[in-house]
Amino acid sequence: MWLSCGKRPRFTLLLDSTYKMHSARQGPKGIARRWVVHLLAGLCLLLSSPGASAVDLKTIQQYAGQRLTPLEFSAALVLWTKESNWNIRARNGSHYGLCQGRSQYMRHANYQQQVRWCISYAYNRHGSMQAALTHWRQYGWH
Repeated sequence: MWLSCGKRPRFTLLLDSTYKMHSARQGPKGIARRWVVHLLAGLCLLLSSPGASAVDLKTIQQYAGQRLTPLEFSAALVLWTKESNWNIRARNGSHYGLCQGRSQYMRHANYQQQVRWCISYAYNRHGSMQAALTHWRQYGWH
């Protein structure tokens, strides 16, 4: 979106989709270059994760969303993003999978088994997904 200041466009600003202002000197090409760099960086991060090619992130999140209420899913979204970035092959010492469970079962489980295990763990240990997130925020583990 182009904005001009005053009657004559002596000074022009460009607002991008995040409403951040850029000077006209950058112009559309400068903005486009920035978007391409951000897009490529995001793709590199996505493709560099070991579990990214095996199962699509959207598939895992849809599966989890079908098993949780919207409020529970929002808690799981934050929690599992912090724990494993939704990578089913994530490993931190003896902890594996989406929610970094300390179980050899999680090491070889598929995404559906991991989602079910993580939900069951959160409910059995904390009573709810929100309580698990609260515990994680207080102690750094759940």
